[in-house]
Amino acid sequence: MNKEIPCYVISDLLPLYQDDILSEQTKKDIDRHLSGCEECRKKLLAMKMQIDVQSTDVELKSNPLKKVKFYQKMLTAFGAVIAFVLGACAPIAILGLMVLERGEIAVYQIERVKSLWYILALWCCVAGIALCVIYFLLLLLIRKIIGKK
Repeated sequence: MNKEIPCYVISDLLPLYQDDILSEQTKKDIDRHLSGCEECRKKLLAMKMQIDVQSTDVELKSNPLKKVKFYQKMLTAFGAVIAFVLGACAPIAILGLMVLERGEIAVYQIERVKSLWYILALWCCVAGIALCVIYFLLLLLIRKIIGKK
């Protein structure tokens, strides 16, 4: 054992030595200590083996962000579906508000809605698609703002 630096100090410095973030003089002192101390060499070797095992485990794992990206895409799709449904419900809600405003619905209005149902359905689809487009534009704007920071 080298008497210049105690083994407990070398043990504390070994992780820094292994990561190569010590000054040149400190590295030389540790090298000098390791050349004469079998116990500290064993500790350094054990640390190197432990890091090799950990790095192998990390390499075997798949991309950790893959799952996050999948959930992000699913939430985006779910948001688009909700936007479409809300947009499609808007024309029906407007029609309902007009009926509530008048207090009743006349027979001719019912017949008119029955004969022009495809226009109401088209209006609902267009409103749903428009709200989806707004939703995606907002998402793009938010990503652009986040990307700048």
